[in-house]
Amino acid sequence: MNICSLGRKFPHEEVKELEFSSSRTVLDFDAVFIDSAGLIDGQGQHPKAIEFRRTEFSEFLALGRTIVVFTAPLQLDVFLPVQTGSLRPISGRKFDFKGPDHLKSFWQSVKQDMQFLAYYETAPGKPFLFVSATNKAVASCVKHGQGNLLLLPWFIPNSTDPIYRQQCLRFVSAFTQLNEHLAPHKQTVSFPGWSTHYGWERERKMRVNLTSLQEQADIIAIQLQTKASELECENSLKVLFTAKGDILVDAVITVLRELGAKADPGEPGRDDVVVEFEGKYAVVEVKGKKGSAAESDAAQLEKWVAGSKEEKGKDAKGILFVNAYNETPLADRTEPVFPQQMLKYSTQREHCLMSTIQLLGLLLEARAHPDRRMDLVNSLFSTVGVCQQFADWRGFLIADTPAPSKTD
Repeated sequence: MNICSLGRKFPHEEVKELEFSSSRTVLDFDAVFIDSAGLIDGQGQHPKAIEFRRTEFSEFLALGRTIVVFTAPLQLDVFLPVQTGSLRPISGRKFDFKGPDHLKSFWQSVKQDMQFLAYYETAPGKPFLFVSATNKAVASCVKHGQGNLLLLPWFIPNSTDPIYRQQCLRFVSAFTQLNEHLAPHKQTVSFPGWSTHYGWERERKMRVNLTSLQEQADIIAIQLQTKASELECENSLKVLFTAKGDILVDAVITVLRELGAKADPGEPGRDDVVVEFEGKYAVVEVKGKKGSAAESDAAQLEKWVAGSKEEKGKDAKGILFVNAYNETPLADRTEPVFPQQMLKYSTQREHCLMSTIQLLGLLLEARAHPDRRMDLVNSLFSTVGVCQQFADWRGFLIADTPAPSKTD
């Protein structure tokens, strides 16, 4: 392949280094490598140079070729014809891969030489690399016109020249194989760069229309990604009636914070959550169970209440949130969450007993009626025994018809 590199020296016989501000066209090449970290110092370049490259990159992609960007915290759509959204600085080397096999093979070949310096708030195209254990995208493959824009983490240059040359050989080899999949070779007319300076009315109108449609497509792609992220966040509330352990505790904390309470994880080995709201305090125990709650759960909660009084000198309300029968579909949960034998113990100690499904109902009610939010949160502190609000999930959840059963 005939490749040019901007913003980085790339010691490889198939790669030629170009200055970003030079008049040398990229249209003479099959692929372009751009190190945005190397361009950061060039943000003050003359606007005409930036516009020249942006126009060239648009034409380059329209010809079905590939641009590779090694990403740093630089606003890429200043010089790329694709809306890439905001980039936020973050660095590390632990990635989660979520993508097709051809990208997986490429990534396995080059990952030892890569690190991320930034993540995309809203990634364009199809993201395939993420900061480990998060949804922060750090790499994406973007189809633009006939071409491809490959947004990658930063390629780490080794300070030892022979080793860096080996890195570059490894990268170019892996990229060449990947590009055969992204842009399979076919016989086409190869126009010289100067031909773009000549045209006719119909051709130019079509070019303008294509650019306009591509810009609309980019906007829609960003909107789709944003809505998908919003839906993923909303869908995570289902943890409240499906999960147990730390993920359930985290979901409870998230809900309490959205309701306006100050909610923090308790110390390891202690209460799950510590809550403060309008000068009132509570300690919270969160349980996810295959069966019902038990008196031992209430006893553990009471231990945290007593510990708070002893160590902090504060009276704290005890609140027990339980996701009972968590492996059973909601329609099949017919037994009480809090059995009769534990109610006397909890009532005497003025505990608030509430299922995590009820907590979801309380949150949805507060969203629908913001003027009721404070009363709803205060009800957690005033309730003694089993909370009666939102006892029937059918009042705030929409069930498919027919309702799913244990066998689904």
